Parts: sequence; structure tokens; C-alpha cells
Amino acid sequence: MSGCVPTEKSATQASKAPAGGSQENVELRFSWWGSQGRHDRTLKLIDKFQQLHPNIKIKPEYTSFDGYWEKLSTQVAANNAPDIMQMSILYIKEYSDRGVLGDLTPYLNKELHVDDLNKDVLKNQGTIGGKLTGVPVSDNASVMIYNKEMYQQAGIEPPKMDMTWKEYFDKAREIKSKLGDKVYGSFDLSTSLEGFMYYSFSVGDTMYKNNKLGYNDQTLKNWLKMWDDARKEGIVPPAATTASSLPIGNADPNKDALMKGLVPIMGPQFTATFPAYENVMKDKVDMVSYPKDKNTGSVLETAMFLSASAKTKHPKEAAMFLDFFLNTKEAADILETDRGLPENKKMLEYLTPKFTDRDKKMVKMLEHVSSIQPSWYDAGPKGTGEVTKLFEQTVQKQQFGKITIDDAAAEFRKEADKIFEKNN
Repeated sequence: MSGCVPTEKSATQASKAPAGGSQENVELRFSWWGSQGRHDRTLKLIDKFQQLHPNIKIKPEYTSFDGYWEKLSTQVAANNAPDIMQMSILYIKEYSDRGVLGDLTPYLNKELHVDDLNKDVLKNQGTIGGKLTGVPVSDNASVMIYNKEMYQQAGIEPPKMDMTWKEYFDKAREIKSKLGDKVYGSFDLSTSLEGFMYYSFSVGDTMYKNNKLGYNDQTLKNWLKMWDDARKEGIVPPAATTASSLPIGNADPNKDALMKGLVPIMGPQFTATFPAYENVMKDKVDMVSYPKDKNTGSVLETAMFLSASAKTKHPKEAAMFLDFFLNTKEAADILETDRGLPENKKMLEYLTPKFTDRDKKMVKMLEHVSSIQPSWYDAGPKGTGEVTKLFEQTVQKQQFGKITIDDAAAEFRKEADKIFEKNN
């Protein structure tokens, strides 16, 4: 992290000065995903911004993580994208390459200040094709979130930090044997391309190379066999249960197997989603790093970005809102760590004295992952969103026994590389 931006005074001034001296009435649509707690905080932030800028109205649009991307894709296709949108590392490159996201560079050091944000993230993840299309909101590390009470109920030690994959499945086997038929030791992560990517990093493989899949086929076969064995043993749910459960990583704890008590541990998740779980499951949850092999499976990444539409009629006012969101104490007081630990160094320092035990856990986890030589999240070439869905569909066929592991690995590579070739 490196710092410099505006002084505290100049950041506040930026949030109060109307763009270009204009007082015309402006309406901006702002879309985001998250849990109800995030929605409530963001609506309060919008109210505060509108108090400071009576001529700018922010119209909120929000949903869960899985519903968000389907809705955004439909809006973009209909030429009706929101003016401001929360953007994931999963999709920022794809939406940038498609010309959906606007270049924020013309507004730097005027309506929008970024000097207190991580320069490497701005350069390597927020800037795509020479255009700054996303400003980072918060820092993140991939983790597994677990229910402490379920391990206590079983009378066994909870998962430990930096456990190996063997230790992970041993723990799953142990808790399954203690808690009976209605509980499984782990969710079946096999359909998660993200989960597989972290596994690939842990065994020393890569995910993408030269706009194609970059891993060795044996790595995918090993991943699928690991989960297939666990499924046959009964320590993860059967295929039908997994398919009927809500998506992994939907960022809403009300909608997944951990909250339902089906499993005691869930992932891949992130430090940024820990507050959402903690809000719902008070004092019941904790987190550990993603399982490892010769390397850690945990990665570092930006929790999310804020972007403006390339077609917004009010780019200056959109940049003003982004500046308020990222650079002001008013916004920090409202959001706290709901979206993760702030990327803005000064806002992080401002909030630190107010940190709860939950916030301190997030800081400690980020520091731990940073110290164990993690990989950086690889968002992949253009088309990765489509490839992610393909991975889930292909692995589901293998889960249900419709194709073999070898066939699944071959089919996925063939079809994924077709998608990448079409898009790049």
C-alpha cells in the first residue's frame, strides 16, 4: 500500500464541490450486490451524499451476488447499464474489454482522487487497455469460513490455519462421524472454478496462459477425483443436494449451506464477506486460510471495484460519488468494514481505533495470508465469466455420473478454449 492523495481537507472539499460549478439536477443509478446489512449501510451513505449534493439524486439498485450479474448482463444488452456499478475482479476485465466501463482518468485529481489507493492495484487490476475503469474499494484474502458451534457440538477441534488438503478431509470425516446423517463435513466445492484455481495455485500450477487455460490436465483430474472420493464416502453432500443448494460464494450467508447447518465450513469465501456472516451468525463463525499443498491456496485480491458506465451522461458527478465513497470520513463511518478493510490508507487508519474484534480478525487474516507467499487472484482472459459457467455445468455432469473424470477434463478444456478464442 502506498499513500499520498489529497490531504484530509482536500478530500472533504472534493466531496462538497459541485462538478464544474454546475447545479443542474442529476440522477445517477448505482447498483451493487451484497447482504441486507450492506444494503442498509449503502442506503445511508447515499442519503449522506445527497445531503451534501442536493442537486444529485442517487437511485439504488441492489441484489444478491448471483442475481447481480444476470441482471447487469441483461441491462447491458438492453443498453441500460447503471451509471455507477460495483464490479468484481471476476468480471472487470471482461466488462472493460466490451466497452461497458468508462475511463475515469480525465477526472483524476479533480472530481476523483486516488493517491491513497494501492498503486499496484490501480495499475494492474483497475487499469485495463490503458484506461482506469475501476477504483478499488477494499483489500481481500480468500478464506474458509466455519461455524465454531458445530465443531464444539461434535467435541472436536476446529480447522486450523494452513491445513493441508488431507487435513481438511480428515476434519470433514471426523465431524461427519460425530454429527450424523443430516450434516456433512464440507460442501462439495468441485463445481467452483474459483475453488479449483486456488487448488491449482496450491499445487504449483497456473490457471491461464496466453488467453487459454494454462494448467496441466492432471491437476484438474486430481481435483475432481478428490471430491469424487469424498462424495462416494459421504463426507460431502450427494450431487442432487449440491445442485439444489444455492451457489457457492453468493456473498449472502442467509442463502448458503453454512447458514442452513448443512455443513460446518464454507468456501472459497473472503475476508470481505466475513462481516456478513458475523452479522447473521453472531459469535458463531471464524475463518481459516484456504487449504494448501506445497503452496498456500489463499490468494490476495481486491474485494471489489467501483466503476462508471461508459455511457453515463454525467461522468463528473459519477466520479464525485466515487470520491465520496472512497475518500471521506462520512462514508467510512457509515460503511466501516462491511465491504472489507478499506483500500484507502487514510480511511483504514481513521477506522482502526474503532475496530471491533471482528475487524481485528480480518486484519490479522490479511496479514497472515500476506506473509505466506500467496498468489494474486487471476481474473483470466475475456470470456472467463462464460467459462466459469461452463466449468460448473461440465463438473455437474461428472458429479451425476454422466461423464468420467477424464472426459470432464478433456471436454472442459476443449470448450473453454473455444470460448477464449472467440473472445480474444
